[in-house]
Amino acid sequence: MYSVVEQNLRSAMRCYGFIGNGSETREYPGLTIASSGLNVPVFNSAMLTSHPSNLDTLITTADLHYRTRKLGWTFWVCDDMVPASLRDRGMRTVFRSQGMSRIASPPGMYAEEISARVKPPAPLTFARVCTEDTRLEFAHIASIVFSLPFGTSKRIYGATGLWESPSYGWVGYFKGKAVAIVTIVIASDAIGVYSLGTLPEYQGRGFGETLLRHAIDDASQRTGLRRSVLQSTQQGINLYLRLGYRIVTNFSIYVREGCASF
Repeated sequence: MYSVVEQNLRSAMRCYGFIGNGSETREYPGLTIASSGLNVPVFNSAMLTSHPSNLDTLITTADLHYRTRKLGWTFWVCDDMVPASLRDRGMRTVFRSQGMSRIASPPGMYAEEISARVKPPAPLTFARVCTEDTRLEFAHIASIVFSLPFGTSKRIYGATGLWESPSYGWVGYFKGKAVAIVTIVIASDAIGVYSLGTLPEYQGRGFGETLLRHAIDDASQRTGLRRSVLQSTQQGINLYLRLGYRIVTNFSIYVREGCASF
């Protein structure tokens, strides 16, 4: 099942290549590039498109692409895309030789269908991200939850191009206040879940789960799909396990040292 998780993530990353302001997507042999055009490494990615025979060459190709544009960038590697001999320590050695270090290793998770609800839904209302107001509300929450400067968050999440198929956003409201967000990406016959977050002062009330269920139910009704995929943070993994997700792969994220921090 790792291929479904990995392919959906690639589609999600490509969405950042459609926000304008110098954003782009580019395909090289064995490699896909998706760039926001902003000097924020997490929004400028390189990902494998096949099992590599020479990982060093692909890293060099991606580095040349971003170096000529003077952008910080990250290489996202699905561990199951590389030979077993290169995983973990071997892969870190290859990237270290290229001046890059691993900054995160999120698990890739998969569910044929999320588990049935055991508690009543939290008292939220919902709005699809499709207006200037909802884009700004999404950007505001994302800037707080993901520790982004608001100007950066606004340029990413306030862009109309980000919210076109296959990417859809939702904002959850409690008593009229925007408190939670999630992005859905429909690709590789799966519902991809991204950027799920709740404002700190509203966490622990089930808002994230309620918004996630709403977004997946909506996507299922429109597409007929039930299976969903995601990459989890350490903070979110217990929720996802409880919802029926299981870990099917792991990702390693490498960043070019010396680039602007994200």
